[in-house]
Amino acid sequence: MFHYFYKITNKINGKFYYGVHNTNNLNDGYMGSGYVLKKAYKKYGIENFEKEIIEFFNSTDEAFEKEHDVVNEEMIRDKQCYNSQIGGRYFNTEGKVVVRDKNGKCFWVFKDDKLYLNGDLVPNWTGQKHSKESKEKTRKKMTPENSKNNRIWVNKDGKVKYLLKSKLDEYIKNGWELGRSGYKPRKNAQGKPIEQ
Repeated sequence: MFHYFYKITNKINGKFYYGVHNTNNLNDGYMGSGYVLKKAYKKYGIENFEKEIIEFFNSTDEAFEKEHDVVNEEMIRDKQCYNSQIGGRYFNTEGKVVVRDKNGKCFWVFKDDKLYLNGDLVPNWTGQKHSKESKEKTRKKMTPENSKNNRIWVNKDGKVKYLLKSKLDEYIKNGWELGRSGYKPRKNAQGKPIEQ
């Protein structure tokens, strides 16, 4: 298995994207998975992008450490950068919000960020409305089986799943534990934890 940190560059405008990929085949054609990057492929054509493998690592964790070091808050604010969030597998979003600047660039900031507090950065969802198709799709998904009352969080080895309660015994037998690892349960008005 190969674990590497890469850079994709738009040959037309010089904009770039950094990422991590794990593969058994170095010629698998993988060209990143970022939402903004995929939009750029549609606009400019994927043939106008080049990928460069910057560094190989012994493990996925090492590759994500490199991504965390390079793709920092300053970089994602750069207009030339296609990345929309800080790099690294375990990026902590607690106390943060996704915002949009006046150029439409989205990124994470702390809720006490001065630009966010004074309105220069707005929550990403501001001004967005769901289409009729989107609302209908959501309505169809809301079957009794998919309701929150019929699902539960479990975790194992840093992985988290939101599964049907009917599958809980199977997961517990395989070493999964109840709850989200490192998650602090929400509390109701009386300060009691809300059931997950």
